[in-house]
Amino acid sequence: MRIAREEAENDQVINVSSLLDVMFILLIFFIATTTFKAEERDEAVSLPQTSDSTSLTNTARKLIVINVRNRSTAEDGALYLVSNRPMDTAAIEATVSDAISANPDQKVLVRGDKRALHGDVADAISACRAGGVAEVNIGYDFKAARAP
Repeated sequence: MRIAREEAENDQVINVSSLLDVMFILLIFFIATTTFKAEERDEAVSLPQTSDSTSLTNTARKLIVINVRNRSTAEDGALYLVSNRPMDTAAIEATVSDAISANPDQKVLVRGDKRALHGDVADAISACRAGGVAEVNIGYDFKAARAP
């Protein structure tokens, strides 16, 4: 007498619910531990606008941003701000020189208010050059070109 055997099914299903749980836990972990770097902005500085657009903040690893304020709106006589600290041109030169000694490829961005005096922006640029920066970048806001 023959006994019928049950054949094993070839349609095996993989239960992925536990894998999804682990994936979501990892996703939450990475989101919670990620640090986001906000671009340094001084609201008292109103940048001039141009239609040519390039971004230095996306390419620079550690960027020194120097904000040059308008003399009439500068609070407490703070004409130059570096990392939200008021400085004069000698302090800017020392800060840039220290950064250049640590990283020779240090990038510097000077953000001058559109109503700031050209001489004040030029003083900030010359302080950076005296500190050892070969090329100083000037910040501006992008404005789409108007059609004729």
